[in-house]
Amino acid sequence: MKDGWFTIKEVSDLFDNTRGAIRFYEEKGLIHPRRDEHGFRWYSIDDIFQLFYLKRYASMSFSLDETLHTFVKEAHLTLPEIQEQICKREAELDDQIERLMQQRKSLQNYRRLLLECQNPLLRYEACPDYVSLCAEAFNSMSEADLRLLKSWIAAMPLTSVHGDLIEDETGLHFVSSLGIPEVYAERTGLGSHPRMRRLPRSLAAVRCVRCEWERMPDQLIEQALALRKEVEEAGKTVHSFVSTSLILVHTVEGKTIEYHKCYVPVQD
Repeated sequence: MKDGWFTIKEVSDLFDNTRGAIRFYEEKGLIHPRRDEHGFRWYSIDDIFQLFYLKRYASMSFSLDETLHTFVKEAHLTLPEIQEQICKREAELDDQIERLMQQRKSLQNYRRLLLECQNPLLRYEACPDYVSLCAEAFNSMSEADLRLLKSWIAAMPLTSVHGDLIEDETGLHFVSSLGIPEVYAERTGLGSHPRMRRLPRSLAAVRCVRCEWERMPDQLIEQALALRKEVEEAGKTVHSFVSTSLILVHTVEGKTIEYHKCYVPVQD
């Protein structure tokens, strides 16, 4: 500092801003440094105060344009109007925090799933109420229903691809479906859609299994049936057939690998 004037380095160190950012504020006409005979910039105490206020509002997540339209003296807003803007931004941040917390929880759950894929132990867990839409029903939906379904799913934090192991006169095969926890489906009215099937809450034996793409679906059916047999041999009463949920698809050494979570619903 010299005679109450600051160099660009001093200003940059004071506010943890890059020199480019400080020059950007100058280009916007927000600060007005003077130049000496060597062309060096010198910043006044007024420039320091202006940068202080810009940093304060940036710390509250306001963009530069929002700051210029709301908080500078040229904005001509009353205190109640400024308070309204602050409250509005606080509500927006609350929504962002809630979404981030949901995303964090989803990441934690997925990380646990990947650990289960590495260490596929048999365990029992309570499965929530689900609604599902099988591939056949999905394919026969109208364009209007498909657009509505897409908007509903986009608003939900959790969906999964399911496969139900079905036995009929032709043998065993999987029926693919889209599964959505009922608590989320009911918020949008999706659960009451005539093509959705409700899957009631149950206790299920669960294990993650690894399959090779080239051997699907036979390998998945084989492992699902082996899990069902293991549960029955443990003395549990199986009251439904097997469902699977796709966890991950990736390629290892030229082979495409699928990881599925197998469910065998049992009586409590």
